[in-house]
Amino acid sequence: MQQEPRRRSSRSTVALLVAALVVALGAGGSVYALMRGDGIGGGGGGSPSPTSAAPTTSGPGTSEPSTPATSGPASHSPGASAVPAAYLGTWTAGIDNSTGHSTRRLVIQQGEVGDTVLSMTADGPTDQGTYHCVFQAKLAQRPTADGPLEIGPSTVTVGEPASSCTPGAATELTILPDGRLKRLNMSDGKSVTYTKGG
Repeated sequence: MQQEPRRRSSRSTVALLVAALVVALGAGGSVYALMRGDGIGGGGGGSPSPTSAAPTTSGPGTSEPSTPATSGPASHSPGASAVPAAYLGTWTAGIDNSTGHSTRRLVIQQGEVGDTVLSMTADGPTDQGTYHCVFQAKLAQRPTADGPLEIGPSTVTVGEPASSCTPGAATELTILPDGRLKRLNMSDGKSVTYTKGG
């Protein structure tokens, strides 16, 4: 009668030891897995984000986060533009030809390479009436601090009549010593000089 309880207690002790061993192994495995995950995902993935975000907030980096290392801080500061300030704004010009007097209104806005930075409105007479054309063009490459601006070929966004408005070739914009702006057609060498305002 007294030996039976001993058997039960030894079985209980063995069961408890096995359970404790399973729990210990499970806990150890979880800790190892957590530590391993923290090193790869948490530490590796978490720490670079402050460092990668730092160049953006400190000056470089807006649209091309990888460029800050190669270009100057001022050229990529948030809200900055690749277009020098002297070029920004509205420019106007007049052209006289066999059909009469035509006007050109050029608007240059901020933007980076590949952005639409130029919009031009052309109005004037034709043999059959008048024309109204609106063109847009993108910045082809990053200029130096003073320019010139290399502008890609233009596309027609408004054409009235359509036959009078055809896409234009690439152009180069230069600020002249007197403050006016020269727009040079890169395909035929012709140019138009614009005055600020209007």
